[in-house]
Amino acid sequence: MLALAKAVEQVRADRLDPKKRAEDEYVQVGAASIRPEDGAIVAVYGGSDAIEHFSNNADTSGVPAASAFKPFVYAAALEKDLEGRERSAEGASPAPLQPMPVRASMASMNLDSALVASDHTPFVEIGKKIGLDKVKEVAVASGLRAESMAKLEPTFSIGTSTPSAVRLASAYTTFVNQGRATEPYSVSRVERNGVTVNDLGRPKPRRAMSSEAASIVGAALRQVSGSTVGPPNGRPTAPSWAGKTGPNDRMNSAWFIGATPDLSTSVAMFRTKPDVPQLLPMQGVGGPDSERGSALPPLIWKAYNAAVPAPPPPADVPQNRP
Repeated sequence: MLALAKAVEQVRADRLDPKKRAEDEYVQVGAASIRPEDGAIVAVYGGSDAIEHFSNNADTSGVPAASAFKPFVYAAALEKDLEGRERSAEGASPAPLQPMPVRASMASMNLDSALVASDHTPFVEIGKKIGLDKVKEVAVASGLRAESMAKLEPTFSIGTSTPSAVRLASAYTTFVNQGRATEPYSVSRVERNGVTVNDLGRPKPRRAMSSEAASIVGAALRQVSGSTVGPPNGRPTAPSWAGKTGPNDRMNSAWFIGATPDLSTSVAMFRTKPDVPQLLPMQGVGGPDSERGSALPPLIWKAYNAAVPAPPPPADVPQNRP
C-alpha cells in the first residue's frame, strides 16, 4: 500500500503542475495490485485525500478502459477460431493455435502489431466478424463485471466499457495463469479474540479462455510492455504483460496494466470535477509530450514495481483454535 501510494505521488509531483498548467487540475489516479497466484488484493490506491475526494478511485466506475480492453477482443477472436476448427475437425485433434491472422478472412488484420501501435480499426473489424457477444463473454469470464460492460455497438471493441482498476488488474492475471481467472479477494478469515469465527476460504480458479489464447495474447502484450517500460525492475527474468492506452485513444482516460507472475497492477488516470457529471478531457495533461496523459500511468507502474518486493505466497488458513 505504501509503495503504491508513494509511486503515484512521486509521478504526480514530477509530472503534474496544476498551478502552472490548467490541464493538470482535477487529475485523479486509481490503482490496484493483485497477486495472480490466488487473486489476493495486496494494494489499492483510491485517491490522495478521502476527506476531499469521497469516491474510491481503485473501484471507480465510469472511466473507459480504452485500448486496455483490446486484449480481451484478441482473446475472443482466438477462442472463436479455435471453436470453429474444433467443429470442422470432426473429432480430430485441432492444429496448434497460431497468432493472428488465422483465417483468410482475417488476413489483413495483424492484431499483434495493432495492439502495440494502439490501432483501433482492426479491433473494430474483428469485433464485427466474431460478434460482440463473444467479446463480452470472454471479458466477463476473465473477471470484468457484466454491469461495467458498454452497449454492444462497434466502438465496444476499443474500450467503451468502464471496469474498475481492481477488476482490470484481476482480469489481466488470466494471461499469466494460462487462461484461468480467480475472483479478487481481500479477506480470507475473520477472527475474534484469536478465534476464527468465519473462515471465508478463497475463491477457486476457473477457466476463462484456452491456455493457447492466453499464451498468444500474452506474447503480444510482452511487446507492448517492452516498448513502454522495458523489463520489470528487480524481476529481469520474469515475463511481463502490459496493456496501455495510446495517442490514438480519444477517450477521457489513460490506463496501464502490467502483470508478472508476482503481481498484476493497474493504474488509471482521469480528470473529474465536482458537480460536473462527465469526465474532463485529458488533452494536455502532463504537458504536450504526455500523449493525453497516457505516458504517466506506465511511470507509476514502473516506480511501484521497482519499490515493492514480490508478495509472499498465500498461507494456509488456520483452523479454529482455542
